[in-house]
Formats: sequence, structure tokens, C-alpha cells
Amino acid sequence: MKGVDGLRPWVESPSKSKQAIVTIADGLNQSTESIEIKDSQATSLLNVDSFIYPTLQTREGYSLFRTHSGYTNRIFKFLGVWYCGNSRGLYKAAGTGWTAVYEYNDTNVNRLWDAAMFFNGDKLYFIDGSLQLRQYDGSTLTTLSAARPNSSFIATYSNRFFMAGTNDNLLWYSGLRDAADWTSTNKYTGTGKITVETQDGEKPSGLVGFNNHVILFKKYTMHKLFGEDSTNFSMTQPFGVGCIADRTIVPTRESLYWLGPDGFYDYMGGSAPVRISDPIKRYIEDINPAYAQHCVAGTDGRFVYLSLVTGTATLPNVTLKYDLVQRSWWVESYVATAYHLDGQEFYFATADGRIMRMGGATDNGTAIDWHIELKPMSFGDETAHKAIHRLRIVADIDPGASLNVDYAPGTEGGEWSNVFTQANGSGQIRSLRVPVIVRTPDVWYRLKLYGTGRVKVHRIIKEVSRRGS
Repeated sequence: MKGVDGLRPWVESPSKSKQAIVTIADGLNQSTESIEIKDSQATSLLNVDSFIYPTLQTREGYSLFRTHSGYTNRIFKFLGVWYCGNSRGLYKAAGTGWTAVYEYNDTNVNRLWDAAMFFNGDKLYFIDGSLQLRQYDGSTLTTLSAARPNSSFIATYSNRFFMAGTNDNLLWYSGLRDAADWTSTNKYTGTGKITVETQDGEKPSGLVGFNNHVILFKKYTMHKLFGEDSTNFSMTQPFGVGCIADRTIVPTRESLYWLGPDGFYDYMGGSAPVRISDPIKRYIEDINPAYAQHCVAGTDGRFVYLSLVTGTATLPNVTLKYDLVQRSWWVESYVATAYHLDGQEFYFATADGRIMRMGGATDNGTAIDWHIELKPMSFGDETAHKAIHRLRIVADIDPGASLNVDYAPGTEGGEWSNVFTQANGSGQIRSLRVPVIVRTPDVWYRLKLYGTGRVKVHRIIKEVSRRGS
């Protein structure tokens, strides 16, 4: 271990000391000052997560699955075949290539596809905000001219299709069990339109069927529709939480998630939505509102992945994920523009037309770079000085991976000094107890762990001794 100013070799333990065991797998927290967050949280991190909580690990990697071209904003499977939508059209996988289901003569990054299956799942329906609703059975494409024109959003509920757009306040619904019926008038099985007005004049921004009701979103409000037909449809008073990107609306087994103008929300159906994004508030505050409609989310069952358009970017430029079990936030290095879960396999698309499959120890053959910067540490006694802080970092390092530890005094700023470096070239997983000694007049100090490849950090054992106590 290298010696630097403020560090010295391990010494015999003084008679008066305290010990604590800390895990560091509770994610990023930007919601308050760094000294106020939990010892298990971080001020900065990349490519680590809590999948094997309470152990921190390098996240899983990904590999190239298929390639297309252009900004890919929708991926899914229909009748066992892959489909993708990009800035030019909607395409079906054919061998190692793709064939067009519907294609334009131009490219348009604001051509955002929405697609759904209905009832028995033997037909696909798709729209893009201007295209008339299309029906596709895998070979024949049909235009449903009686359906709502210029629709951007489509959802299924109670054996009906619901459609909305961004140019008026009408929520359309199809005939019962018939996605092609938009004209019949029977009050129990027929079609209809519901006007959803708000005082601010906002137009719809999203639509989803969830937990026995339909939710129509506007930028600042959500409207819940209950009932099964025109005799008992009932729209509740709007709730003051809206949505700014319909592709971030993600239903899970227990909750519905989406991106509102002030954060990311969790809604369980029977109570008010809860904002869960305060730990990543700097990313939320940096969203580019002019291009927020390009934000997108997806889930693999354990994490909800959220891609944001921040700063001056016009397409997604950062990917975060939320642990549904531990309720913690993490930051990824790749940027996804669409997501799809196919059974146990999770996929994401990119702005240059690639589709990636999650899994493995590398990012498509490249070792994963990772880091985590921990909150300022002390031992709870801010009046103590001239303390010796002894740390043991318990970690496993896979073959070919590396672990580094840097130290900095104080609560912020200052220069980082490397105090430990270990690369594993042994061909076997190495289990380490990394000794780090910090002798400093400062009560506060910070640690940064970083490296490449698969590493697990199980815990940090902290011990502090004060001279003259």
C-alpha cells in the first residue's frame, strides 16, 4: 500500500476505540447536504448497483443483439417476432435484417411510435402521432379510418381500446372486444368519446390502463376513468400530478411509474402518487423541457430504468435506474432510447439503431468502468481531533478486474490521494480485506472506490481511536 501525506502504516490498536460496520449499497442521494445522508449512500457513482444488497456490485453488462439504423424509440415482440420503430418507420425482423411494416420517405426524430396488442393478441395496432391507426396481423396491413385521427397514445382497458392525442381533449374508446369498431352506438358494447377539459387548457400527454381504470395524463394533472361502458363511465376530479413523457409510463406488478414535470412518481392505484426522485434531483432539475417527450423508461422486474434528456441535449443522454426492492437510485454509463422485457431477457435500444441484450460481465466486450464516492465520514464525535481512522474494505475481485481506493480530507473539495490499488490477474476470484489508515486532524474524510470489471464490496469496517481521550 502506498504511503501519502495523512496516511501511515497500521499500528497497534490504542486502548480506547470504537468500531462500526457500514454497507454502501443504498445508492445515490442528492436530496440534501452530503454530510446529512446515510453512511450507506453515495454522492457520486457509476455502473454499480444493489442487486445483491447489502453488497455493492459492478452492474451487469450487455451485448449486441441486433442492429438497424436511426434513432430507435420503440422495441417489442409480436407473435414471437421482433419489431422496432425509428425516426423513419416501423420495421419487422427478417433473418438478420429488417423489413418495413410502414415507412416514410423522410426521417423525423419526433416520430415516436406507440403500439399495442388487443384482446386475443393476434393483431398489432400502431400509431405515431400523425399516422391513422393501423392494424397488422403479421402480413396484412389495414388502415382503420374510423378511429381517432392524429392519435399519439393508445391503451387497452376493459376489453376496449382507448386513444388520445396532443391536439384536442377527446378520449376515444372502441367497441367492446373489437378494436376495429369506432362507430357503433350501442350503449353497452358501442363506441364513444369523452371530453377531458382542464382550466389551464393543457392537452393530453399520456394514456395508460392500470389497476381497473384508465389514466389520461396532461402535463400537470392526471384524470382517472372508471367503468365499463357509456352507462357507468365516471371520470374523477383531476389530481395535481402530471406527465411530461408518455414513454416513461411503466406499469409493474404493484405500481405505475412515470416522469412528471417535477420528478419521477410511484402510484399504487389506491392512494396519491408519491415522488421518488428526490435522491436524483440534480438530474431532474437539468431535464431539457423542450425535448422532455424523448425521455423513456422500462423495467426488468427488479429495476426501473429511466433515460433523461438533460442540459442542451435533444435526445436521451443519461440513464438511471431505480431499485424496486431497496428503493435506491443508480447511474449507468450507457444511454438507452427504448426498453423491452421479453420473459427473463431485458433489452434496450440506442440512438444509433442498435438493440442490446442485458447480461454478462462486459459492455459488449469492453470491461466496465465503475466508481462510487462515499459521503463524508466521521465517527459521530465532531469535537474529536487527532483521530486515527482504521478502515477495512471487504471485497471480492473477479479475474481481470481491479479495485482502487482514494482518500480526501474534509467534507468537500481537496485532492484525492490513492491509498490502495489491486488488480486481479490470478485467474480466480480474490477475496480481500483492504486496510486503509487515515491519521488526520480533520473530523471528516471521504473515500472513493473505483476500478474496472466485476467487483463486489461487501462492507467497510470502521474503527476510530482518539489519543488522549
